[in-house]
Amino acid sequence: MKIFPSLSNVILLNVLLILSSSSIFSQSKKEQIEILTNRVDSLNSVVGAERKINNDKTNQINSLNSKIVGLESDISNLNKKLSGLEADKKELNNQISANKTNLTAKHQELSDLQAELNTKTDSLELLRTELTKLKPAPKPVVTNNTNTNNTNQNAQTSQTGGFKSVKIGNQTWMAENLNVSTFRNGDPIPEAKTNEAWEKAGKDGRPAWCYYENDPKNAANYGKLYNWYAVNDSRGLAPIGWHIPTEWSTLDNQLGDDAGKKMKSTSGWNSWDEENGKKTHSGNGTNTSGFSGLPGGLRDSFGTFYGVGDYGDWWSSTEDDTGNAWARSLGYIFGFVGRDDNPKTTGFSVRCLRD
Repeated sequence: MKIFPSLSNVILLNVLLILSSSSIFSQSKKEQIEILTNRVDSLNSVVGAERKINNDKTNQINSLNSKIVGLESDISNLNKKLSGLEADKKELNNQISANKTNLTAKHQELSDLQAELNTKTDSLELLRTELTKLKPAPKPVVTNNTNTNNTNQNAQTSQTGGFKSVKIGNQTWMAENLNVSTFRNGDPIPEAKTNEAWEKAGKDGRPAWCYYENDPKNAANYGKLYNWYAVNDSRGLAPIGWHIPTEWSTLDNQLGDDAGKKMKSTSGWNSWDEENGKKTHSGNGTNTSGFSGLPGGLRDSFGTFYGVGDYGDWWSSTEDDTGNAWARSLGYIFGFVGRDDNPKTTGFSVRCLRD
């Protein structure tokens, strides 16, 4: 801070300067005093102005120092928060690492359980096959089966557990499409009458059934269409004494060449033209197996019906992945049995196999 001389010193200094001037001795004392007084007043004004300037600067410096102190305090608080956030970040990273380790362990555990389940499922199917071989074959009761179109004399249709059935090799199959609206335990299976209801059931992973084109008249020939969530429901879609088959390949191998033609009914299938309509082929089969497969069509994931007269599709209980499952199909223009994975939200027919 600048140090100013006292007022008395300033006045004395100015008096000496005035007295030293040669012109002052030519003036009267009164004039000399006025001159000195004016100069003192002028000097006091200058001193007052400089003091004001210095006071203003001092106030500015103090204000800036206060702001600096405040900013330093804010910086200190922000550094503390940053340290806290770094600690939280480190803790979260540790938790993520631990969760990844646990997830890997769970995936491995799930994989091991799935492998064990597959092994036990294979063993169960082998035991079922052996049990079927040991059971005495029921005496077939021939019935007038107008819906299955079974005209082959070697394949006899009987009533097994209240359902039309046929024995093919060592297996007893239903000779008609499933047409139930309740699960094995008696719980109702929801009917999806609209496209919106069908699509929502699929998206929610819930069981659903419908008639083809939502017309109950189609049930007499084609039964009901079910999504795979109904097929796989723990309450059991298949009636007591039956199950949804995984053993389709056994049937394929049993029938051999042209298995599809042997499984298709002798009527109900569309025909197709060859060479611009010059030659017409019938899509009907021989039904020598007695399976009496009918072209009941399907319902896609969005609720659209199509394929009646052209295709028959039947669910397997075997899952392909989280969104698809396996099914068998017959078509009007081919004689083999198709095997395809399809969205679980699709509506297919169902055939059951005797336990």
